[in-house]
Order: sequence, then structure tokens, then C-alpha cells
Amino acid sequence: TECGLLGFVGVLGGSYDEIRTRYPEERFVHVYTFNSVRKNMSTVIRRPDSVVRMHTKGASEIVLKKCKTILNRNGDVIPFSNVDYDRLVQTIIEPMACDGLRTICVAYRDFTPDALPDWDDETNCVDQLTCICICGIEDPVRAEVPDAIAKCRNAGITVRMVTGDNVNTARSIALKCGIISPNDSFLVLEGKEFNRRIRSKPDGEVDQALFDKVWPHLRVLARSSPQDKYVLVRGIIASKINPTREVVAVTGDGTNDGPALKKADVGFAM
Repeated sequence: TECGLLGFVGVLGGSYDEIRTRYPEERFVHVYTFNSVRKNMSTVIRRPDSVVRMHTKGASEIVLKKCKTILNRNGDVIPFSNVDYDRLVQTIIEPMACDGLRTICVAYRDFTPDALPDWDDETNCVDQLTCICICGIEDPVRAEVPDAIAKCRNAGITVRMVTGDNVNTARSIALKCGIISPNDSFLVLEGKEFNRRIRSKPDGEVDQALFDKVWPHLRVLARSSPQDKYVLVRGIIASKINPTREVVAVTGDGTNDGPALKKADVGFAM
């Protein structure tokens, strides 16, 4: 994602080195790092004109929900309503996601130096944003992946994709990889819907009987958290709907994947 955005900055004639020289870390006022819960990150800097500006980027539909204004094509700040949000999702975000693009919203908010907020109050700080743009970034499927998925299937291995991406992006990538096919009846769920189906009460414990109705048909879990990944691994291992229990292998590329990697029979940490 960062490489794609930096490349875009270069296309626009910007220079990463020049920007970082102008705004060294000493100018950083506060940083909200990216994590799988907030699905966005923000860096607050002090500009030469003394204005304190927060730059935010992250999952488009999540960051866009926090925007109250937007820049038009002339660079003017104009109001951004719920109707505008729905229109952008339908005409910009969903079409890009269906093409397999990861959509990122870039936004900002200015604060006056004599009225700075409590930076620990993240909910109120990362709000009232001004949307700059929506970027569509392709993370292309490597040429060897579909063949690898086919070999797994021929060996009796079911491949499931668990990702933080938008559900339409995830579905498109899964189709390109061969994890699902156009006429499949397999499930493609978001994390919220997955949890709703496997728990008898909201925020309650996982009901194994309900879980067993979902996991055999599940192929893609989108907008998920590391906890969802762990719950999926634990539930499949605990399932008794088949004569022999499932052997589960997990791949993970982040420290948050640790619990799922540890719980699995085989863990591939990348």
C-alpha cells in the first residue's frame, strides 16, 4: 500500500525525501499507528504556519465515514453528507473493489495551536475529517498462485482466505486465485457477519453447533480481525462433524497472527 501511494506521489511530481526533510519526526505531534481494529493510521504534524494538521489514511469506507467535508476538483472544501457517502461507495469504491483494487481514503484535519485536543481521545480527534481522495491500489496475484491453489485442492486441501480487505476486493482476488469459482455456492463473509452467525448472542461465546453450520461452506473471510482468524482455526480444530478432525495449517505475515499460528497444527510465519 505504502509503495503504491509513494509511487503516486512521484507521478504527481512530489518528492518523498523532500517532504520528509521538511517534516522530520521532531515535527510530529502525535501518531495513531495502523492496526487491524482501527484499519487506518494518522500522523499529526506541526506545519511552518503553526497550524497542526492530522493526516489520515486507511480503509476507504471506514475513513470516509469520519469525513464531514471533501475537496472538490478545484481544491475547495465543500460539505460531505451521508448521501454523498453512499454515492461515493456505489460509484467509486465498490467498482474499484470489484476489480480487485484495495481502496484507500486519504484525509486530513486542521487544529489551531491554541486549541489542541486531548490526543488520547482518539474517537473525537480522528473525526470531522476532510476527504482528499480515494486511491485504488492493485496487489496483483502472482502468476504461480492459481496453480498452487489447484495443487492444494487436488491434494484434498481446502484453502480459505482470511483478510482485512473489503469484501468485494477479497471476492475478486479469491476468484483470480481459484479459491472460489463464479458459480460456487461457498460463503464469502465479512467479519461482523461471521461473528453474528457463530454466536447465539452478540458479543457472546462462540456456539460450536452454529460454527459447524458455517465453516464447511466458508471460503473467504473479509474485513476480519486477527481474533476472527484465531476463532476460525480453533473452531475447525474443535469440530466433530467429520469422522476425523481437520488438520489446520495457517499462514500469517504479522505479529497479530501469532495466536492463530500457534493454535494451528502447522503455522507458516512470513
